[in-house]
Amino acid sequence: MQREKVPAILTLLSGQFASQPEAFTCLTQLAEERGINVDLAEVDVIQQAANVRLAHYFRPAIVARIQELQMDDNTAVVVRPSALASVRNFPSDTAELRHLGRFAGEIIEAEQGHNWV
Repeated sequence: MQREKVPAILTLLSGQFASQPEAFTCLTQLAEERGINVDLAEVDVIQQAANVRLAHYFRPAIVARIQELQMDDNTAVVVRPSALASVRNFPSDTAELRHLGRFAGEIIEAEQGHNWV
């Protein structure tokens, strides 16, 4: 069985975090403050092997641009198309996470009705 790659516009956030759980906690708290429900299945927090993991979503030129925009941040957060991705000005300019932009990429969709666990 093969999973299908689907073109998508993905939202990228960035920040400095000691761990992935810390980044998830920050993201969910910021979303709750704005009344946004977050499905963590729609979010990928990337700290290790960023080149490789971002390459699962984006072409090499886009990966390079994202990493340039990250500056000194050690954590990238990829948000799939969702309620969270559609909120304007999220996160705010004062948040621990910064909005890097929206980028054309691909996501892998699991076959409907198939349990991959």
